[in-house]
Amino acid sequence: MIAPRATYRLQLNKDFTFARATALVPYLDDLGISHVYLSPILMAHPGSTHGYDIVDHTRINPELGSLDDFRAFAAALHRREMGILLDFVPNHMGVGGADNALWLDVLKYGAASRYADWFDIDWQFGRPGMEGKLLMPFLGASYRDSLLAGDLRLKADGDGLAVWAYDAHKLPIRADDTTLLLERHGSAETVAAAHAGQAGHADSWLPLHRLMARQHWRLAHFSVAADEINYRRFFVNSELAGIRIDRGQVFDHVHKLVFSLVAEGLIDGLRIDHIDGLLDPKGYLDALRARLPRPVYLVVEKILAPHEAIRADWPVEGTTGYEVGAQLTRVLMHEPGEAEVTASYIAFTGDLTPVPEQAYQCKLRVMDNELAAELTALARRLAAIAWSVSATSDLTQAGLRRALRETIAQLSVYRTYAKADGLSSRDGRELNIAIARARRSQSQIQPALFDFIAALLSGRLPAAYDRQAVADAIGRFQQYTGPVMAKGVEDTALYRYNRLAALNEVGAHPERFSLSIAAFHDANRRRLATHPGCLLSTSTHDSKRGEDIRSIIAAIADEPGLWSAAVRDWHAILAPDAAGLHANDLYLFFQLLLGGWPIEGDAADLAQRLRDTMTKSLREARWRSDWGVKNVDYETAFAAFIDRALANESFLASFHPTRRRLQAIGRRKALIQTALKLTVPGVPDIYRGAEDWEQSFVDPDNRRPLDFAALARRLARPLPVRDEKLLLTRALLHFRRRAPQLFAAGSYEPLPAGDNVLAFRRRHGDVQITVFADLSSGHQAGLAEVAPALPTIFGSASGPIWIMAG
Repeated sequence: MIAPRATYRLQLNKDFTFARATALVPYLDDLGISHVYLSPILMAHPGSTHGYDIVDHTRINPELGSLDDFRAFAAALHRREMGILLDFVPNHMGVGGADNALWLDVLKYGAASRYADWFDIDWQFGRPGMEGKLLMPFLGASYRDSLLAGDLRLKADGDGLAVWAYDAHKLPIRADDTTLLLERHGSAETVAAAHAGQAGHADSWLPLHRLMARQHWRLAHFSVAADEINYRRFFVNSELAGIRIDRGQVFDHVHKLVFSLVAEGLIDGLRIDHIDGLLDPKGYLDALRARLPRPVYLVVEKILAPHEAIRADWPVEGTTGYEVGAQLTRVLMHEPGEAEVTASYIAFTGDLTPVPEQAYQCKLRVMDNELAAELTALARRLAAIAWSVSATSDLTQAGLRRALRETIAQLSVYRTYAKADGLSSRDGRELNIAIARARRSQSQIQPALFDFIAALLSGRLPAAYDRQAVADAIGRFQQYTGPVMAKGVEDTALYRYNRLAALNEVGAHPERFSLSIAAFHDANRRRLATHPGCLLSTSTHDSKRGEDIRSIIAAIADEPGLWSAAVRDWHAILAPDAAGLHANDLYLFFQLLLGGWPIEGDAADLAQRLRDTMTKSLREARWRSDWGVKNVDYETAFAAFIDRALANESFLASFHPTRRRLQAIGRRKALIQTALKLTVPGVPDIYRGAEDWEQSFVDPDNRRPLDFAALARRLARPLPVRDEKLLLTRALLHFRRRAPQLFAAGSYEPLPAGDNVLAFRRRHGDVQITVFADLSSGHQAGLAEVAPALPTIFGSASGPIWIMAG
């Protein structure tokens, strides 16, 4: 197995197919990429723009092309000595719709389906009438209103009879019911006609209602999922159902096609999505390594706490690099500006809530709402275990739920990893700290409840308790804490605490403002020692903001006084249009406008993109709007405000001078960040288009079409200023190609260069590279006094970056 030199992420979909990717190979080769990093390629829901909603692991997604098309793409890469890193999803499948044959079989046969135990389904849900049923929360209106409106119809197809919701979601009728109805009515068409009611007339829909009541599923409004979902989901997405990859039959089915592609030499590496969603991540990775037909490069999507390192016993090359992106943002953050940046935010918004408190409250918020059903189910499992032994039979389910809720809210990592012999000392420490904090925070909760939870989760319950039930409960706890952290912090708190949006990123922690040069060096040395093949990411398909938006917003810390005065002026100018809008939302908007205004090119589509990203931001923050209960009036008012702001000449006259000054600093930060990512230990990953100025907002904005032909023309005939990031990227990728061992196995040596210069050398044999980066305020102090006279790859002594080889 050989680690890639550099990867390039492509987002495949029906409009960007294998054929389109094949045509791009010469450009990527010219850029200097070694491996194309593909989004999932297995059959997904029709029209999927991301590929994570896989409905059939045994087929290539036909919207992307055929297997032969994929082979042709791989062959085009191989001719240029390039390869493929594939994004692979072992945690969940796409459900709903009409395309997942495994799921449809479960709907038809219930717990008797041969695929029933392939999914994490609780068939004994507590609600009366739900025993043996699967909740289907896919209705846009209440069940009654959907029925009376005629949105639910019985139809015949080749497999028998099925109810269709909105002509999109297929729900098969039980085989016994189908047989009886056909015997009574003679044909499937006659059956369907007999169960077709008249819109608005309840009695006419009674036959269909009674038929549905007998099925292995229950249709419901989408909001019901929060309280009553009875299958494990990917976070809060009911259209992504968790699968039991720990079962041998499921593992074999899910990996069969991918293993064949690896054996054929078409795939050289795998990126494992959402590793923390699996019951036993290490067990899965060990099985994967053992079963792969040949060695491949392997990385996992894993979000690390600031004090956490990737597990040393996981057989992987590293993570997908979220933590590296956070380090790069922070080493370029001007630390002396923190106090004034914080003061500006507080003065504008009045928000004094510390980040840890925000995160804590947001985790409680999602457990009380979107993830309430899963918490209740977990408490029910623990209660059953407690009640089985007299010593703990007085513990109540409600009490255990409260204690679990508080413990999870206090946990500082995404999850722990129990083994057969219990928790490691590190995981035990994380759990003990969380429980101790929970005891202090909620002293009214009976200590015995926390005692039981601590003993159960650490594997210390006596032998009188059912071992398998305890193991199942520990597994479900560990699979639950990650979604709470993701939805509570990433998708809520990071949209609430808007002190500096550059710090609010996946895998980052907004309370951590900056990183010292010494700490940055230490992180690089540790990565080289333990995981030299780790991916290095600055933009991904999961990013909240593109890397150059973050760089420009980070420039605020270099000129906090300028920013503070500017936002006061802008607010005063726009006050008549901002009536009724919250200051925290306005503060985020000003940052997004600053960071998103194109460095090069026009801003013709910026207004619509800002409207879309602000609407999503408002819903993610779950304050003045929400995904479940949308505040359309507020969202509409904010969208109208954006339009009026961008048409306000007085505002623009004030905005652009500040924007130009901060954008110039951000541009220098972006170049330094690019240079560091391409030279420190690890494998640099470039998100589609990020070799150029990457100013995308959160998805789906970062999946919008790219003009690769224009990029190729610019790479062939670059302009020095416009294309400096593109030129820097190509120069360093080509140097990596010429000196692969330098970057695969070379040393990392920090160099003393003063308080405001980050410098290091990498050496392997007679080959070396030396990097100097100006970290002074504004990055304009110059490097002439510290940089040696060596052949220059990029930059100059008067610029923010100087890279030499010798």
